[in-house]
Amino acid sequence: MAGETRPFFKKIIIKYQFRKGDKMSIKLIVFDLDGTLLDIEHKLQEKTIKAVKKVREKGIRTMVATGRMYCSAKPHTKLLEMVDPIITYNGALVIDPKDEKELFHAPIPFEIADEITKMVVQNGYHLQLYIDDNLYVAEKNKYTDTYYDIAGIEANYVGRLDEFLAEEPTKMLIIEEDENKQVEIKNFLKANFEDKIELSSSYPSFVEITKKDISKAVPLKKIAAKFDIKQEEVMAFGDGLNDLKMIEWAGTGIAMQNAHPELQEHADATAHNHDDLGIARYLKHYFNLDIEIENKK
Repeated sequence: MAGETRPFFKKIIIKYQFRKGDKMSIKLIVFDLDGTLLDIEHKLQEKTIKAVKKVREKGIRTMVATGRMYCSAKPHTKLLEMVDPIITYNGALVIDPKDEKELFHAPIPFEIADEITKMVVQNGYHLQLYIDDNLYVAEKNKYTDTYYDIAGIEANYVGRLDEFLAEEPTKMLIIEEDENKQVEIKNFLKANFEDKIELSSSYPSFVEITKKDISKAVPLKKIAAKFDIKQEEVMAFGDGLNDLKMIEWAGTGIAMQNAHPELQEHADATAHNHDDLGIARYLKHYFNLDIEIENKK
């Protein structure tokens, strides 16, 4: 959701002037993928890859924090040559890309996941279960086709999910395009599980469920502490409500121009649209990177 041109540029200018003396204090930059690093076709542009690598040449660590599965994020993190932990499933799973070992995992307790699954199946909503970095759905439909276009992951079709579920899922995703039905789903989940789960959304039609008190910010805090990096030395970029807690926690939180309005309200600054090399442009300006980028579209 792009903002108007005048306030967008005003916010950027104020940010750069305010932080000019603190640029080299940044020691860790965390990027969301969809709607942030990736363009509208869910691909990485060469300029974006180059900018991220140029930042690392300055001794700054770079990470990805996404709602995606690890196997879905991996092709992009490989292109970016990421070596630091990769935060996936909105913070529920962290993987070391060097050896692909699990560093952190907080799945949804089985009893809670089982009850939610039964409710969703009984009401005929589309549900996706993520177990051991595999995707399970009842059947192939328009939602699985759309998800494949976004994530590039083929689902496992297993029939009734309330009969299939036997393990704790890392994440659950309900996809519903009807806004009224989405409100009903969220209200039910909040009324019955508010103290047991976290709700977030990376796309308008997504209702994403993780374990209580899990967000991208949770493992990010642990990783920063492990690297002896202070909160004010962390910069984070995002566009969706699943990035909100991460953006709020980071010393410098940047919302994309296409970000959800609520995220923009809580961010310290705004970067250009993700489909207009937003990350590359921001990093080039902020860190004075030697990269040629054409004028914005």
